[in-house]
Amino acid sequence: MKCSVLLPVYNGGAFLPPAIESILKQDDPDFELLLIDDCSTDGSAETIRRYAAADKRIRAIYHTTNAGLAGTLNEGLVEARASLVARMDQDDLAMEQRLGRQLEFMNKRPEVAAAGTFVYHMGRSPAYDRLIRLPAEHDEIAAKLARENCIYHPSVILRRKEILGLGGYRAEFHNAEDYDLWLRAARVYRLANLPEPLLRYRFSITGMTLGRKWEQALYTRMALLSNRLPGQSLDEVRRQAAIELEREGKGWFLEQVARGTIEELIRLRLVGEAARVLWTFSRQLERGRAMPLMRHFGSSLLRMRQAQPG
Repeated sequence: MKCSVLLPVYNGGAFLPPAIESILKQDDPDFELLLIDDCSTDGSAETIRRYAAADKRIRAIYHTTNAGLAGTLNEGLVEARASLVARMDQDDLAMEQRLGRQLEFMNKRPEVAAAGTFVYHMGRSPAYDRLIRLPAEHDEIAAKLARENCIYHPSVILRRKEILGLGGYRAEFHNAEDYDLWLRAARVYRLANLPEPLLRYRFSITGMTLGRKWEQALYTRMALLSNRLPGQSLDEVRRQAAIELEREGKGWFLEQVARGTIEELIRLRLVGEAARVLWTFSRQLERGRAMPLMRHFGSSLLRMRQAQPG
């Protein structure tokens, strides 16, 4: 087989079947699909069993104890039978040519250890998808990684041996495991993004809260500091990351996150989801920040309607 596709699953719900099917419909069929269920409680394991019984390319693993994302990904890297491993998430959709394009790229570029792609942010329908362009070559990627993540994790194909040699994913960077990995990989290997959209990335608002966004910001900042100060202990990195974020201002940061999230959902014509996020976030912000957020929602919605033809 040419590659392994690693798809960790935890309560994948209604989005899991189309995600699996988007891999099974790839125009290059020579792969294994490694599905690892991390103790789902919603019937995802049964979904996996049904697909595994129907397609011999699927290999399924079922956890009896929840291992978390980093542990599940590391297990998948060890279990993968191919030297090239493509990542996939349980709610995204791969374009039919994705694996073929990425395999061709990696075979031509042996110096690249991991390569993502341009992506579409998934709109209400494909007509409302938004193309996300990213830095394509290593030097540009490395420069931007020093400020923010610019590789979409579920779009990546990576070299199994090299990534395991780096220690794989680190659970200490919860919600930023991939960012931490790219920062470490960029010091040793070349990275890339194929300048072609090969994944439709879904904005999931399930469980989205400003508390979780703040937690993710902390781990993201930890990844940056750990990269800049490799000799520091993780406890010290966490302490410094918390100090830096508090200095920037938690209220201001969370308001910007709320504004950006709502604006993107409206741009994708996911108005119902934007309204639900507004309701959740406005209750978590102080009143002085919640009211401007509501006005921003209204103005963004008006701009969307004015931009519609007819």
